[in-house]
Amino acid sequence: MGGTPWLALTASLPGLVALVALVFTWVSVGQTGTELRIAEQGQITTRFNAAVSHLGSQSLDLRLGGIYALERIMQDSPRDQPRVVSVLSAYVRTHTPVPAGGFAEMSALMAPPPPDTDVTAATDVLAQRPLGKDGRARVDWQRADLRDMRLRSRFAPNTADLPDQRYLPFSFADLSNADLRRSAFEGVDLHGALCSGANMAFTYFSDVNLQDVIMNSVDLSHARLNEANLRGADLENAILVNTKLTRADLSHANLRNADLEEANLSGANLHLADLTGADLTGVDLTGANLDQARGVPAALLKR
Repeated sequence: MGGTPWLALTASLPGLVALVALVFTWVSVGQTGTELRIAEQGQITTRFNAAVSHLGSQSLDLRLGGIYALERIMQDSPRDQPRVVSVLSAYVRTHTPVPAGGFAEMSALMAPPPPDTDVTAATDVLAQRPLGKDGRARVDWQRADLRDMRLRSRFAPNTADLPDQRYLPFSFADLSNADLRRSAFEGVDLHGALCSGANMAFTYFSDVNLQDVIMNSVDLSHARLNEANLRGADLENAILVNTKLTRADLSHANLRNADLEEANLSGANLHLADLTGADLTGVDLTGANLDQARGVPAALLKR
């Protein structure tokens, strides 16, 4: 009888040994996984530092290499995407500053110089970045000279494929005081973007979301915004001379003191828009919805 507990303990030893081995293995695997994650993050940091150092090179090839290395880092490490967005935004701003004295003079027929190759690469990388991983980072191109820039979604308008990737992600971007003359935006989400004081004369917009955009004092003369979504947009003091806004949604928009001379607003939705003090000389409001619009002269309402 006295040997029975000892025999029972002896019989349970293999199970205890197996349990200890299992716990040891679990701890070892967890430690290995942690070490691998630390090593991978260290590699990302090394790659990030190398890419950023290349951005300051005198060699175009090295600068392009740095830009595309940052693009790969965004793909491999989503947690680093906000840093990449900030770095590439700063790269665009510092390499294309608007002159201290303001926008460069340019005649109506003069073709602007296109952005440099490396700047175009940086803007394209930002345009094609993965969605929903920016954190609090936003594209910041304020006071950047991006005349003749082209931002085009790879997806056709109204496509049913990959609807979450249909629009290029520039919502809440800062384009204030930027020079974007003769640029083209096609399939771009600019919802809530800050464009105050920007020069967007002769710019082309197609299938662009401009809802709630801040465009006060912007120059959109001769721009094409047909069927644009400008619902709730702030266009106070904007220059919209000869601007094409046919069938545009300007409901709830602020157009106070805007210059709409000779603008085409035929078929536009101006429900609850505020046009107080706006220059409506020669404006085309054929078929426009002016229901509850403020500041529209009675003579125009009777047309």
